[in-house]
Amino acid sequence: MLHNFSQIRELLAHKADFTKHRHVFIFAGDESWQNAVLKDVLLGHEEDTLWLGENVPESIPSISVKKAQSWLGREKRVVVFNANEKFDPDGFAAISGIIVGGGLFILLMPAKENWNKIYSTFFGQRLIKSIQSSVLFNVIKQDDKKISIVSNTCSSPKKQNCIAPFLTTDQQYVVENIEMEVGNKTQSPVVLTSDRGRGKSAALGIAAAKLIKAGIKKIVITAPRLRATDVVFKHIEQLLPGSEIKRGQIKLNDSVIQFYPPDQIQLENIEADLLLVDEAAAIPVSLLTSFLNKFPQCVFATTVHGYEGTGRGFSVRFNKVLSKQTPGWKKLQMKTPIRWAEDDPLEQWMFSLLCLDAEIAGKSTLGEIDNNKLDINIVHRKQLMNDELLLKETFSLLVLAHYRTQPGDLQRLLDDEELSLFIIKYKQHVIAIAWVGHEGKFPTGLSTAVYRGERRPPGHLLAQALTYHCGVENAATLNYSRIMRIAVHPEFQEQGIGSKLLEYIIDYEKKQGRDAIGTSFGLNTNLLNFWKHVGLNVVRIGFKREQTSGEHAAIMLKPLSQQGEIVYQHAYSRFLEQLPFWFDDVLSDLPKEIKQNFQLEPGDKQIFLTDEDNDDIKSFIHYTRNYELCIAALNKLVLLQQQTINQNTFPDELQKVLKEKVFNKKDWKQIATEMSLNGKEAARQLFKKAIIELVTKNKN
Repeated sequence: MLHNFSQIRELLAHKADFTKHRHVFIFAGDESWQNAVLKDVLLGHEEDTLWLGENVPESIPSISVKKAQSWLGREKRVVVFNANEKFDPDGFAAISGIIVGGGLFILLMPAKENWNKIYSTFFGQRLIKSIQSSVLFNVIKQDDKKISIVSNTCSSPKKQNCIAPFLTTDQQYVVENIEMEVGNKTQSPVVLTSDRGRGKSAALGIAAAKLIKAGIKKIVITAPRLRATDVVFKHIEQLLPGSEIKRGQIKLNDSVIQFYPPDQIQLENIEADLLLVDEAAAIPVSLLTSFLNKFPQCVFATTVHGYEGTGRGFSVRFNKVLSKQTPGWKKLQMKTPIRWAEDDPLEQWMFSLLCLDAEIAGKSTLGEIDNNKLDINIVHRKQLMNDELLLKETFSLLVLAHYRTQPGDLQRLLDDEELSLFIIKYKQHVIAIAWVGHEGKFPTGLSTAVYRGERRPPGHLLAQALTYHCGVENAATLNYSRIMRIAVHPEFQEQGIGSKLLEYIIDYEKKQGRDAIGTSFGLNTNLLNFWKHVGLNVVRIGFKREQTSGEHAAIMLKPLSQQGEIVYQHAYSRFLEQLPFWFDDVLSDLPKEIKQNFQLEPGDKQIFLTDEDNDDIKSFIHYTRNYELCIAALNKLVLLQQQTINQNTFPDELQKVLKEKVFNKKDWKQIATEMSLNGKEAARQLFKKAIIELVTKNKN
């Protein structure tokens, strides 16, 4: 039997009002009841609604939870979030921002008597507690005899004295300041921060359009991905009628606004009058720093409490760089919400539940650090659950330290039994943390399948990289610790605190019987030196730069047992042998200061094939291990068999592909183009065919 939900229908009957709070409803019951209620409540408003999750009723637009981020910048009156079986923090944080003022967030939960069973984990219990403790939510149960709706508590909003196209005085002030800095050619960077829903991206778009009208010829826009700039380009299009529009590009007469990925800006000589960076917190500070000398004027904008990255961490780290390199930089902030009223209950719930409003103790509280009084311990998940200050300080430090920290990391911190958390406290406050995962212990057959490229189980990054990429067939059978994150309070870095924490972890993990400890990170000189200082060495460098960071990923390892030493020596020796070939090929773009860290053997030593080389050639021919992973063996084979290759009986196209790759160091795309092949994969397959032909002729 359905209750009378006329009060909810009444909320939807009025036009969306950006001056109002958004309403939070929890429907707790079985799915058939929920669907019946929603059919009744949303009748006539289906197109104003977005459903996230499974079991979608007909006529309601829907997406999977994993695609929530793709909706950033768009708007809906109602979001239905299906959490009958699980609650995705990343999806929740991303999608909550699309609901306009006066709109509804409807969370579907199982019957209340099943909450503790379905949400039995620590994060699940945190979710339940947050719902039950709020007086602003409407929890409607299937067996309720009577329902009542919490009234809107929003006070009258302040009148905004701004002119079109601006929606708040904040937005107008920001745009006018950007115009002034660019117009006066101050060459002083501008940093713009705001919470979501404040019109930050719109402000960038308005500023870009106004500057083009004022005579600026070229503006470059960048962000972690092109879709993150949709709102920016939308506002540019609206303010520049008659412009020529393409995806990621707008031209008006002889002026242009163009999007480039962050790594492309770093690598190429791209010139412009102005660089606009949106969601700067999701881009490494090292990459942002490189932009300062490339453009006469830069504007860096970011979300403070974001679903991806964090403006707080960005501000702490990047502000130091700016103060040192460009002391005249300008800080702007937008506080007034545009899509909903201030003190919005949905926004407050998101911040609180996901610790996005957490802060760490400042230097004024802690004073100078005495390294002899540091308290180092491993922290168990139950401690985090029962100590809100400990949880918030821990997660806040994770957020400050790493640009990729997401709300889902809080769930992993509380629920993942394969993760260990180590912390350093000083005066009862967290000043350093390390997040350590445990990997490996694969059966021998599975490790071999990983080595051959036949299997790729989820997770176990370190164990699988050592096996597949480093070419150590049994590596995944060992027991590893991987340091996934390490963070030191930004006010107390470079005081040996991080090294002290790592020494403690290494000793602890060795006592736990781990075979080796390792880490993976974006390779730069500072981090390389830090990890080398505590005894780790590079055993792998990724072949491609990451688009967001512009850096090659590196894996470093330190053995902790005899078996770990064997795997380490095997991986390290293979790495050093292949490195000269990589430097001439796929790693030719690695910065000079990075290459100088590796001692390479002279190139004129005698060439011969080892048993390991023969194994690599065999795995290249018979399995799916690619050229780059077997580069030393394949190059040596071609060099040793030049006479065979040059014979008239060796097919011309096979001869050409070997010479172009091994001697001329051309990439697969170049080879495909020059040989009129159908793409890079066709070039790879032709090379493989040439190696098979070479080995066959050699046997005969």
